[in-house]
Amino acid sequence: MPQIATLFANDINRQIEEVIKVDQTAEAVVASEVEEYVVTDAIKRHFVEVFERYQETPQKPHEGIAIWVSGFFGSGKSSFAKLLGLTIENRTVLGEPVSDRFLKRTHDAKLSVVLKTINEKIPTHTVIFDVSTDRGIRSGNQMLSQIMYRLFLASLGYSDDLDLSELEINLEQQGELETFKEVYRKETQREWDVGKNRTMFALNEASRTLHTMRPETFPLADSWVKANVNRADISPGKLADRIVQLMQRRKPGKSLMFVVDEVGQFVARDVQKMLDLQAVVQQLGVKGRGKHWIVVTSQEKLNELVSGLDDRNIELARLMDRFPLQVHLEPSDISEVTSRRVLSKNAGAEQSLGALFEANRGRLVQSTRIQSDIRLPEIDRQSFVDLYPLLPYQIELIIQIVSGLRTQSGGSRHVGGANRTIIKLAQQLLINPQTQLAAKEVGALVRLDHVYDLVDGNIASDIRAKIASIPSKVDHPKAQAVAKTVCLLQFVKSVRRSAENVAACLQETVSADSCLAEVKAALAELTKTSLVREADDGYRIPTPAEDDWSQNRFSISAHPADENKLYAEVLSGFWSPTPTFSLGDTKSFRAGLMFNGKEEVSGDITFNVQFADGPAGAAALSEQLRVRSQTDPKSIFWVVTLDEDIRSEVREAYRSQQMIERRSRDAATQDGTALVADEKGRLRRHMDELRRRLKAAALSGQVWFRGNDRSPDGGADVGKAAIAIVGVVLPLVYDRFGEASAKAADLKKGVDALFTVENLNGLPPVFGQLGLLRDEHGKPVFKIDVTPLAEIMAQITAKANYGEQATGKFLEDEFSKPPFGWDFEAVRLLALSLLRAGAVEAVSKGVTIDSVTSTQAKDAFSNNNLFRSTSFRPKKGVDMKVRIEAADNFKETFGEDVRELTTGAIAEAIRKAVEEPEDDLQKASTALRIGRFPGAEVLDNAIDQIKGIRRGFEENAITTFNASHRSIREAIKRATDLSSVLSEPALLDLDRAKTTLAREAPALLEEPDLDPAFREKVVVLGDRLSKETFFRDIAEIEQAATAVSGEYRRRYDEALDARVAAYAAAVATLEQTPGWERLDGEQQEEVARALRQCADRNWNNQTIAHIRSVTEACDGRLAAAVEKIHTILEGERVATVSVGKFFAGGIENDEQLEQALSGIRDEFSRLLGAGKIVIVR
Repeated sequence: MPQIATLFANDINRQIEEVIKVDQTAEAVVASEVEEYVVTDAIKRHFVEVFERYQETPQKPHEGIAIWVSGFFGSGKSSFAKLLGLTIENRTVLGEPVSDRFLKRTHDAKLSVVLKTINEKIPTHTVIFDVSTDRGIRSGNQMLSQIMYRLFLASLGYSDDLDLSELEINLEQQGELETFKEVYRKETQREWDVGKNRTMFALNEASRTLHTMRPETFPLADSWVKANVNRADISPGKLADRIVQLMQRRKPGKSLMFVVDEVGQFVARDVQKMLDLQAVVQQLGVKGRGKHWIVVTSQEKLNELVSGLDDRNIELARLMDRFPLQVHLEPSDISEVTSRRVLSKNAGAEQSLGALFEANRGRLVQSTRIQSDIRLPEIDRQSFVDLYPLLPYQIELIIQIVSGLRTQSGGSRHVGGANRTIIKLAQQLLINPQTQLAAKEVGALVRLDHVYDLVDGNIASDIRAKIASIPSKVDHPKAQAVAKTVCLLQFVKSVRRSAENVAACLQETVSADSCLAEVKAALAELTKTSLVREADDGYRIPTPAEDDWSQNRFSISAHPADENKLYAEVLSGFWSPTPTFSLGDTKSFRAGLMFNGKEEVSGDITFNVQFADGPAGAAALSEQLRVRSQTDPKSIFWVVTLDEDIRSEVREAYRSQQMIERRSRDAATQDGTALVADEKGRLRRHMDELRRRLKAAALSGQVWFRGNDRSPDGGADVGKAAIAIVGVVLPLVYDRFGEASAKAADLKKGVDALFTVENLNGLPPVFGQLGLLRDEHGKPVFKIDVTPLAEIMAQITAKANYGEQATGKFLEDEFSKPPFGWDFEAVRLLALSLLRAGAVEAVSKGVTIDSVTSTQAKDAFSNNNLFRSTSFRPKKGVDMKVRIEAADNFKETFGEDVRELTTGAIAEAIRKAVEEPEDDLQKASTALRIGRFPGAEVLDNAIDQIKGIRRGFEENAITTFNASHRSIREAIKRATDLSSVLSEPALLDLDRAKTTLAREAPALLEEPDLDPAFREKVVVLGDRLSKETFFRDIAEIEQAATAVSGEYRRRYDEALDARVAAYAAAVATLEQTPGWERLDGEQQEEVARALRQCADRNWNNQTIAHIRSVTEACDGRLAAAVEKIHTILEGERVATVSVGKFFAGGIENDEQLEQALSGIRDEFSRLLGAGKIVIVR
């Protein structure tokens, strides 16, 4: 196959300027620029539109004299604007007018007629400059009107210094300028037109010359310079007036055109500069009436720039109307220009390339397809031939890459940077020694790593070094090329950096297969070595901050407990929503989850999930759990096998969690915030992958229930698999559910009926459905000796026999367990039925209920919470056995014998005995509630029982005491313990401990270097203060609180000492500052006040963080105090220069550096020449 170099119609090695500079005036360069210029149809239309408008203006004067030329970097907007100005002025270049050279490139009769008419009828003077680099720009805060005026003055031969030019203009008006020049020549032995460029000396020399000329007006040699320096100023209105005045004086009969490059960059994000531009255009239009034009360029369209200012000033909206002519150069123009200027093919090449494309069309289109957020140019035969060895969409990618290189590091989209245009890049891809595509065989394609090799000088040095080191760190032939491509794609926001897109950008030849598999392998190796980082938007080259982040991240190791916590989180997610199964269409049972011996999700039947390592471990664990399931018939055992991929994902997820937790509070910078956001994305990806793999492992695991294999049968959802298993085993676990199974609505109807019916004949069908009634002597009665009522009665009796209370909550919990699983409404109905049958009594809020129809019964059984707190006991007569039981319980509780075993004597003794501690119980309960300590409920429950004993009948007092004597005894003991422990000092200690926990502990936990021992003390303190038996741990609470408070105070004192020391040193430094001794006492006090306040230990002490922030501000406050000394001593002689404003737009090349330094030098010269003392900030 022939070489690519043989395909082109023009010499591909000829010189092509990288960037067209509007202020480049060398004739040879200008001639070359004109001869190389490609006039596409779209560009030709733009020229014709502007020329026609310019031509008609003398006959139809108007104010629409502004032209906005926009286009991305390298689109040719500077060339367009420069040629516009040069052709209208019609400069002569190398003996031939520019217009003639230009018209040879257009071959357009209409354009030729209009341009020649302009050259003949409208002679024009042009001022062409680049506002981003011109040396006439003194500082970043200058207005465009000032810059235009200076350069306009220079173009007419005046000084570009406002004061000196004002002198020249006035002397010229008075006819004395030549006299001034002659006197100056005699005094200085120099020509004025040379000397005036040395502004620092020229001001004083001009002043001395004026003194010589007019000693009566200027009596001293420095009279003029003192009176006039820095007095001259310029505004848009004055600029327009001076243009009219000075053009008539020095360029009579001529129009004026300003061509200003990169105005968009200059006014971007600055409302005042934009308003200044608007005023300049308005004033030129009003006062010039078509004779004074302005052409500006920008990377953005005008409407985009105005909308980006985020300002509602109506003047900005009017700016749109000030530019009636707006030229925008589209990317399609640069594609055509590149094709015609660099890549134009000869006839034979067009035919052979067309055949090559047709032979490989399908493979090529598929292998190079880019997935993008915007529509990229598609490949067809003609575009392939025109742009080969580039592909059509590569032009758009390169445009975005070059634009991205100019805005890297977070800069404005207008900041300069990259210096290779698309045209120059296209040529260099062919002939540069690093790529040398021209020497390759036809069929080879431009790859994105080729582009990287040409623009790497604009990429951060640390990124370049990292990519350059890849061959020594990664053993994959495509690794470096992949990294280069990823690096450049980071500048293309519309293209995701996926493996597929990277592979498309690295297609070697037209006929080659896709390299996607190789690219994926290379990316895996690069990611493993942290040379490439994967994020939500695709792969990217990590920054130094990201490298540091990765090193810290890889140093984190997960303990088994940490891994289990993540596993539990994922498993709990499988249980969301909780798997449920309805039994008998009356109640839904929830599947619980237990993992690693800990209940993660509560439920009616529990899945016990256990992990095994590898197939061998899974087989052993499976057999172990099969045997265990036979002895634990209420649980389901699920064996899940872990592999290394799952363990790897959980380790990575844990590392991400820890990095987010550690760095979130410190992410104060933009980079820090971005790193935390990236890590959150990484955590999400690892957690998603962990869920996917763990789900697959669970669905392929083994499940055992009562020795039978109940493993899931395929499926794609763990929750659904759990439901299917529950549906099989639930009837076996809750085999007595049907004894009290009914719909909740029917059960509620039954409860309501028991409150109102006079006899049992009119009860709803649910009583028959549950078999609660039988017939005795023709009347229905409750079957309290048959299940389900017998089961409820048995539990109430068992509790009472043990001296404890059977509350509604107890009954609910007991009968929700296997083998019953009864609904809460069913338990309530059964308990109320027993009360209606007279088999039990209920106690609610200290009142004994023995009648279903009472108000107290309705309250207790209608309110869910009251029912749960209501206690039940068997209702029986007080026979001798019960009295003996009461006497024994009395002695056990109070340590005394009753007087006799009569009902009255026993009741009286009980009432008297429980009355005595009631006040102590009440006081203890009140103390707990006032102090907001836990445990008051135990005491309140005993108080309710005592009230019931004291207020009820003798029989009720005895039976209530028998049922609750253990609770009362425990409460009395607790009240006694509390009374002896909660002394005033102890309460103060507890108050201090609670204060420490609430105020000091949170601040201490935010300290990154806190010893884990102190974190443990905080945990102990919180735990002990929340226990009902906290009073037993007062010593431990005090010890933990003292340790936590002491550590807080130590850190607080350290921060305070550091602040005092820093500001004391600052005060000492201030007092040694030259000039301090010249201040009087009051001035010294004023200057040092802020520093001395901060050196005072008792001043404005707040939190540790606040004290540290004040310490960090010390250097700035000292600098401000030193500056104040100079201001007091020197007064108006002091001039402060902020050097930062000269670097406001950033420095990215030598030209911008020289511009900034020149501006600083001029500013210093002016101030020194005016006798100022300069302070640099």
